[in-house]
Amino acid sequence: MAKTVEVEITFTDRTSGPGTSAGKTVVTAGSLAAGIGRGVREIMKKMDRKQRFDAAKHGIKVSAKLTEGESASASTESDEEEDESADAANA
Repeated sequence: MAKTVEVEITFTDRTSGPGTSAGKTVVTAGSLAAGIGRGVREIMKKMDRKQRFDAAKHGIKVSAKLTEGESASASTESDEEEDESADAANA
């Protein structure tokens, strides 16, 4: 069963200092480890040469968490639409 993983990378940048966020992505993979690997590759591809150098020199911090499946996000979106339509009817 596929899992949805939210991956974020932070590193120390030469101009911004520590805690610079390189990016955040949501990927679907078979396991947590595969999701982390796929997310890190996607974010590293988007970084420029100097950012990759700084990340390699000072190290990166990868944070990942499993998120709920597509059914949960679909139900959240439908709840928001119902709230908006109720607000419009009351106005």
